[in-house]
Amino acid sequence: MELSPDHPLYTISVVAQLLGLHEQTIRQYERLGLISPCRTIRKTRLYSRADIDRLECITYLVKTCGVNLSGVKIVITLSMQMPEIDRMLKDKRMPPQAGGDEEPEKGGRYVRFQRK
Repeated sequence: MELSPDHPLYTISVVAQLLGLHEQTIRQYERLGLISPCRTIRKTRLYSRADIDRLECITYLVKTCGVNLSGVKIVITLSMQMPEIDRMLKDKRMPPQAGGDEEPEKGGRYVRFQRK
């Protein structure tokens, strides 16, 4: 039996663990309207595979691209209207690389300053 990607299955703790996010971060994204999980009768949030994909896109935009949450909201809105933007987001999304502490190449985003 195959479930629809929109079928809610995962609790917030499972989603947080899968994506390496804090539960409060996911709740903040919900408050900002970036994601809207289903709720059970007892108000428990349940997330679908589509919700997890959306959270992965948000995480990619924030952590990798450096987009603030207002910018993320704009990009998400545009991606719903223009499928090619949605496709680009899904193609660009890459898992974090091992090590993660490497310095950017010269001309990269960060500059190291020395204190005097």
